[in-house]
Amino acid sequence: MLTPVEIAAVLAATKNAVDIFDKISGQIKSVLAKRPKEPEGGEDRWRYKVSADDKQITVKQDGRTIQTLSRAELESKLTSENLSHIKVFETSLQKYYKRWQQLYPKRDDSADALVNIKLEEQLTEQVKKMQEDLVGIVDFLQSIGVHLDDHYMEVRNLVQRL
Repeated sequence: MLTPVEIAAVLAATKNAVDIFDKISGQIKSVLAKRPKEPEGGEDRWRYKVSADDKQITVKQDGRTIQTLSRAELESKLTSENLSHIKVFETSLQKYYKRWQQLYPKRDDSADALVNIKLEEQLTEQVKKMQEDLVGIVDFLQSIGVHLDDHYMEVRNLVQRL
């Protein structure tokens, strides 16, 4: 059983990892599906949204709360292994997100087709590097009973095929 401080760390790491996932999901889908460049996802981008604060994990669909996992519920479900896993996902996603922010805005910006093709390859490689973390965060959320749909499942399915 985790201490209150450890539960707070899980919630913070979950929030950070999910925020990155939400920001780049549309962009990942556009790269893997060979669609035009997309802006970073905002708070209202997705119909389905998982969020976390210092008290709970909340799932909203179209702005309406459909599930809440409280600290007490999480205390009964989480282990120290969960804490270390989610921290690894968070740290890794933060590292890859910084690189993504450098590469993605340049997508399709060059008049030179070869430059655009190379950048597209770099972005696909970046998604491959993030694959374990992107799948891992979705798997973690499901393992603790979070109901997922929408872009979470779609992105997981797309990156698992790489």
